[in-house]
Amino acid sequence: MARLSAGDREALGPLMERHQRRVYRIALAYLRDPDDALDAVQETFVKAFLNAARWDGSADAGPWLSRIAVNHAIDRYRRGKRRRATYSPIEEGDHDPHYAAEEPSPERRAISRNLGERIGTALRALPEKQRAVFALRHYDERSLEDIARLLDLPLGTVKSTLHRAILGLRERLAGLSS
Repeated sequence: MARLSAGDREALGPLMERHQRRVYRIALAYLRDPDDALDAVQETFVKAFLNAARWDGSADAGPWLSRIAVNHAIDRYRRGKRRRATYSPIEEGDHDPHYAAEEPSPERRAISRNLGERIGTALRALPEKQRAVFALRHYDERSLEDIARLLDLPLGTVKSTLHRAILGLRERLAGLSS
């Protein structure tokens, strides 16, 4: 990141290799569409490249890129560019065929599609802040302290927001296991 902020264009490749999977998971958690998530990853790294001079050299690049990804995914979601009648399920792995180890069975895909649609609908129904905190905690596996820093929120607010998100999802997904 230091090389990129100093104007070294060749530093973008290694930065992308190191962080693209995490950025992809963040984008997918918000957008719920693998193609939109891949587009968001590209746009996140374009924004990082264009704004590299604004990076605080004392900070780690990971949280900085995560914040760009979160902001971009929220903006993209708000613009409504990806509104569709159906949503692709989230399958095992990093959700991109490029990363998948093997193809699931047709039965598994049908179950995953139904489950993915229900979870996607429940996630989209959450308020934006709850969705952001939940996605960072459970899709990006961030600590509560990291989430507080990324979203510029007090730790107590992050904890209560995550709690409300989980309660909301439980309520919306009640009866799913039966």
